[in-house]
Amino acid sequence: MNEKDRSDDDALRAGWKAALKEQAHALGLAELGVTTAEPLPRADYYEAWLAQGRNATMEWLKPGERTDPAALLPGARTLLVAAARYAKPAREPAPIAAYATRDDYHLALKRPLRKLAALLRAFEPGSTTRITVDTAPLREREAAMRAGVGWIGKNTMVVHKQHGCYTLLGTLLWTGTLPPDPPAVDQCAECRRCLDACPTQAFPEPWQLDARRCLSYWTIEQREPLPPEMRAAQQGRVFGCDACLAACPYGGRSLHAESPLLPTFERQASLGLRELLHDARGRFWKLFRKTPVERARRHGFLRNLITAAGDSRGEGIEQAITPFCHDHDPRVVAAADEALARLRAPRPTDGKETA
Repeated sequence: MNEKDRSDDDALRAGWKAALKEQAHALGLAELGVTTAEPLPRADYYEAWLAQGRNATMEWLKPGERTDPAALLPGARTLLVAAARYAKPAREPAPIAAYATRDDYHLALKRPLRKLAALLRAFEPGSTTRITVDTAPLREREAAMRAGVGWIGKNTMVVHKQHGCYTLLGTLLWTGTLPPDPPAVDQCAECRRCLDACPTQAFPEPWQLDARRCLSYWTIEQREPLPPEMRAAQQGRVFGCDACLAACPYGGRSLHAESPLLPTFERQASLGLRELLHDARGRFWKLFRKTPVERARRHGFLRNLITAAGDSRGEGIEQAITPFCHDHDPRVVAAADEALARLRAPRPTDGKETA
């Protein structure tokens, strides 16, 4: 290819990238960034994080191929990173983390990504694509930063100027080429609001999350009873935790605007502990199937819910917990018995004598 042909090809691909981004927005995506499929940065950081055991029991988080996107698709030369935004909730803490009060983002993100993949294959016949949304060993956050979608904040989340931490990521590998976007620039500066907001001090230092101390890990991934320090930090949270996201100063009024791709299920977002106890007892799968809450399974979600209720003094909480003492799952029964014991125990006093 001579210099003129190469220049014409570059212009064609730049124009195609602009059209692709326009289509991504039309499909409901908040952002689409482009980078190469070369190995991702910070492999040493990731391997050190694993060596320190900060992945807790999440053994599927392995090094190696996570650093090399091209290992997931033979011949891949381009990596596109899509971000879907979702609305910041009006209250924090809330029982269910905001990302989970809506459709399963895996399914929601794949829909527009499939359409973009078809456009790429049509643009370059014979090319191939692969979509990943937490379904392959790929470090999406490093990819998002290199593709210009957002930078990695001190809470290890991707931060977007307009949408803060309230985005979810999907990636699209392609064997064709597009001009890459410039990487995002870290803009956290001296801010540490997210670190200070964590109710369990899960950040031993900036950009370092210890899952063993993270309330999201304990209420989603871990199936053992919550240890006392996690229980004390729940504050009514039963699936995930948004404390560090809510504390981030980035994002404007659009943070609370509904997303066309991931609209909020208002009922799930508005329920309190007592209503959740009532609704989830016999209808867990009906309420939460095809939502992120499904990840905890029925017994995990009910364990979290009952445990949080056991620290609540709300009216009618004891009566709402009591039916779970006869549940078919012994793990749920154990959580109910323990929660009722705490509710019925004498309340601590301030040590002053009364007349």
